[in-house]
This record gives sequence, structure tokens and C-alpha cells, in this order.
Amino acid sequence: MHAAICYLIHLSTNRLGLRAAMAAAVMLLAVLGGCSKPHDGPGLGEKPAAQDGAAPRQLAYEHSVSFDAEPERLPAIHATGLAACREAGAAACTLLESRIDSEPEAEAALKFRARAQVIPRLVAAMGNKAELAHQSTSAEDLSGPIADTARRLTMLQNYRDRLEDMRNRAGNDIDALIKVNHELAEVQSQLEAADGMRAQLTQRVETEILNVTISAERHRPFWAPIGLALRDFAGNLAEGIAYAIRALPYLLPWVVMIALAIWAVRRLWRAVRRRAAAREARRARVDGA
Repeated sequence: MHAAICYLIHLSTNRLGLRAAMAAAVMLLAVLGGCSKPHDGPGLGEKPAAQDGAAPRQLAYEHSVSFDAEPERLPAIHATGLAACREAGAAACTLLESRIDSEPEAEAALKFRARAQVIPRLVAAMGNKAELAHQSTSAEDLSGPIADTARRLTMLQNYRDRLEDMRNRAGNDIDALIKVNHELAEVQSQLEAADGMRAQLTQRVETEILNVTISAERHRPFWAPIGLALRDFAGNLAEGIAYAIRALPYLLPWVVMIALAIWAVRRLWRAVRRRAAAREARRARVDGA
């Protein structure tokens, strides 16, 4: 289809002139926008293509590792991970996130983007000083997005070449030059965006993400939760009093209404009992007479 449209542009340039070629170019730009949409997979009733002889999958890996160690050793393990990334070099390892907390519980976290061969070294460096508690790996298949981006880049480059050829043939036609230059600017913008997307996808495939969590849950003393609760008692009490004070203005109208309702019910009940007692007294006098 792309070759047919390119032939249409060439034919219209030779026979109908530059203005007809511009119309064909606009049609091609619309086709490019539609062709850039990724294919979601085989439709209903269709079977996926055979994998024999197919290109290798482009997988982006992400690893999650959890270590457990004594609370006092967390800063040293955290520093070991940072040092191992620095030793690998900026081209092989990049620190994306670093965090270390001592309150309310000791915990540290690191996030790296590194080459595949660097990931085991980072894990081993920190694992020498801590106990491995959890490890998992996930992968995202980016073969489709990478292939779509490559095709889009090829089509945009071919379209840009056609536009540049039409600009050279425009001569002194100012109106045609303005239209061609406008299309060239849009195509160049799309080319840069597609090239940036390709670079991002390539980086995700060529490097891997490592999420590291360092905690002291297994090594904390038995009385640690109790001590933490006692230490926070005063603050929690003050916060509870503050909540009660904030809620008091909302509760006062309800308290007044409930008190008035209770007073009215008791007053009515006493009146009913007095009338009942008076009737009983009159009946007793009548019976006695």
C-alpha cells in the first residue's frame, strides 16, 4: 500500500503538477497516522503465526529483591548497594531511587537501572551482608512496540524524502513551497518523537530494573512493637483529644436535641402515670362506697 501511494505521488508530480502531488502527500500523511497503530494480535478465529524462524523476543526485565538484616546494619547494606552501582560505571548502572528510614521502623530501598550482567553483582554485594528474604522477576514483551516504531520511522523518512524532492521541484511557486515546508516541519516533529520512543524502548530492553528493599522485620526485638506503642502513646492521645475537640461542635446540637427528646418523653410518661393513678384512686373510692 505504501509503495502504491509513493507511485501515486511520483505519477501526479510528473503529469498533474505540484499541486496534485501536494494533495497526494496530504493523503499519505493521513495514512501514516493510521498505520502507526499497533496490531493487538490475531482476531477471532485466527491463529498466531508460527514461531519457527521468528526474530527473538525483545523483553524488558524487572527484578524485585528483599533483604532482611539487623536494624543497625541497614545503613551499611544501603551504602554497599550504592558503592556497587558506582563501581559498575555510569554506562552500566544508574541509580533511580534511594531511601533509608529509621522511623517508625528501620527500612531502606534502592532502585537501579543496570545492564543484565551487573544485576547479579549488585544482589551479591548486598546479599553478603544480609539475608535474602524474597526475589522475583517479571518481563514485558516489547517486540511489537519496537517493530511498530521501526516501521513508522521508515515510512516517515520515506515521506520526508518525497517532500524534500517536491520542495526542490517547486521552484518559484511560493504557495507550494509554504505548504511543503509546513508538511516537512510536521513530519520532522513526528520523526523526532518516533526516534525518541525507539531510544526509550531500546534502553528498556538493553537494561533491566532492580528494586531492592532492606528491612529488619525478622531481627527486631520481641518488645520492639510494645516500646513503639508506648513511645507513641502521648502523641496518639493528643491526636485523639484533638479529634474529639474537632467533633464537639458537630455533636453539641445532637446532644441538645436528644436531651430535649428525653425530657419530653419523661414528662409525657409522668403525665400518663398521674392520670392512671388518679383513675385507680377514683375506682377505689367508688368500690369502697
